[in-house]
Amino acid sequence: MTRSTVVLVCLAATLSGTLAAGPQDRAVALSREPVVLDPAWRQQVHNVPGTFVRPESVTVEGDGGTVTGADGVLREGGAAATLTTTAPRGARLVIDLGVLAGGYVELGVRRASGAPVRASYAEARRYLTPDGDADPDPGGFFHQGRSLGTDDDPDGRADVYAPPSTSTVLRSPGLRGSQRYIAITLDGPGSLTLDFVRVRQTTFPGAYDGHFLSSDPVLNRAWYASAYGLDLSTARGRRTAAGRARPWVVMDGPKRDRTVYAGDVQLVALAAYQQGGAYRRVLRDTLNLFACQQRPDGTLPATSLIDVPCEPGNPGPPDGSPAGFEPPGQAGKVRLDSFTLLWVVSVADYLRFTGDSAFVKSLLPVARRALRFFGERASDTDGGLFRTADYDGLAAQNWHTPDRAAGIDATTNAAYYAALRSLARLTRSVAGDRDAAAALDRRADRVRAALLTRMWDPAAGAMTLNTDDPRRDHTADANAAALAFGVLDRERARRAIAYLDTRLSGPYGTLTTRHTDNPYMTRYISPYVMAQESLGRFRYGDGAGALRLIRTAWGHMIRKGPGTPWEEVGADGEPAVPRPGTSVTWGGHVGMAHAWSTAVPALSMDVLGIRPLGDGYRRWAVEPDPVDLDWAQGDVPVPAGSISVRWRRGAGDDSFVLTVRAPKGTAGRVSVP
Repeated sequence: MTRSTVVLVCLAATLSGTLAAGPQDRAVALSREPVVLDPAWRQQVHNVPGTFVRPESVTVEGDGGTVTGADGVLREGGAAATLTTTAPRGARLVIDLGVLAGGYVELGVRRASGAPVRASYAEARRYLTPDGDADPDPGGFFHQGRSLGTDDDPDGRADVYAPPSTSTVLRSPGLRGSQRYIAITLDGPGSLTLDFVRVRQTTFPGAYDGHFLSSDPVLNRAWYASAYGLDLSTARGRRTAAGRARPWVVMDGPKRDRTVYAGDVQLVALAAYQQGGAYRRVLRDTLNLFACQQRPDGTLPATSLIDVPCEPGNPGPPDGSPAGFEPPGQAGKVRLDSFTLLWVVSVADYLRFTGDSAFVKSLLPVARRALRFFGERASDTDGGLFRTADYDGLAAQNWHTPDRAAGIDATTNAAYYAALRSLARLTRSVAGDRDAAAALDRRADRVRAALLTRMWDPAAGAMTLNTDDPRRDHTADANAAALAFGVLDRERARRAIAYLDTRLSGPYGTLTTRHTDNPYMTRYISPYVMAQESLGRFRYGDGAGALRLIRTAWGHMIRKGPGTPWEEVGADGEPAVPRPGTSVTWGGHVGMAHAWSTAVPALSMDVLGIRPLGDGYRRWAVEPDPVDLDWAQGDVPVPAGSISVRWRRGAGDDSFVLTVRAPKGTAGRVSVP
């Protein structure tokens, strides 16, 4: 895209530029009429202010009983609803909160008699069984609502209470991570008079000093649904080191895992930095969880409990997790080595977006040990590429567990390339060692060259998944990662995008694979991969494809409910993704609010075009890509304040007006398309 550029040093300045029409005219004229901020963005925010989320509506379902005054549960202290049952789990009240809510579920009971009171929880209405949306398979790890986390103990997606003899508030014994729908019934004949149902919120209160609005309502919904999915995917540790406030961290998802994944953070953080300045501290403490759990070989655990007592700035020796804080359950039985690489990328991103060099300096030894592990296992016969293998008694897997990953994996090695570039940047800017940084850049160049030689298929015009994959598959993740991390040249990027469009595109988003029988990749749709893909498309000039993808995939998930983007999507557009050879068939186990399923980075960093050029946005760029939009506007919080961008194109593209406001003392480059 052709651009005109203005370089600014800001003294609390506002710039408004208008580009005149005409292919030869690239002059930018300063205007005294800035684009006006539209406050309607506030109406898009999903967060419910205050302590509680209360019902939006209530319906009565089922036989075997009656309900009177059902609307009484919508208002506290007024008329109450009375439920009378004549059979176990007969008539029931179904509460719709209107949005997903995470926290303790509270029932205001005036009186009850007879059978126990049952409350069941689900993110999606179609999975609201008597046991909520828990996995019904007794052999499944997530049976009866089991999670990997500890802050929601005792686990459950349903709670059963003895009928109280007096007026009281029944509170769920553990927090319930995410639900929009709550069913209230009795486990036998009895009566219940219910004053209210509410959720006492326990998630991080997003301030939305970062926001977005455009001429496309679908993109607006995708931004705010994604942002709320991140807000829900937060938790506060119960334990802390002496003298420290309990830290907030970003988890994988609010319902099922409730743990932090080292690889997810890299993409999730890109969204968090756009949403709120307070998330900078949250991301610091999230990254810090892994720094003090490094194994002696240099790798990091794939996942971490939310409350491991790690002191910021003091990662300690690489001797594994502190006693009693080992990775939970099944998560401790696998290695996801690409997640160690992505953590290194996250540290470099953290420096770019926050400028917190003191904290990052303390993590440099951790990052160096991590890259040493991969360097020692990257064979010259493979051109310096890393070969994933089973070792230390743990299975080789990648982000798409439980699929196989042994061999030279394209996505892992794209992350290896990005991690080498990231460590080079850190070594240069934080450690001041230009020679060591140059050596890391040379290693990165070698990895990139080998990756293209070994994994690029010129006949298909796409990256292959893995050298050991029996299908020699060309998967979405292999190509999205190559696009997002800048592995491809322009011509290969063009062909990879064409492959995604013609061979993997479906009515609900990009399919992970064309095949239904590949042990190296289950066939479904991954919002995580599509979030990478959207960034990669913008990186290589395909903004139209990026917005088409967001409109298709995020539009579908939000329309289908419950209003937030899901963890994964079946090829048929449903949340159920059966895994061959496993018991995972129940769609209710899929997280229907997930932090990694985010459209925020592409919309804020590319449509608005706000990016850091120097650590902590001391230097920045505003280079909006309008694609097919008529206008867009938004703010991004930065350490010195916020950068505000508002642009509008004229009818017939006869003009383009761009207003930029940036903090005092920063310098920036503004490009007008």
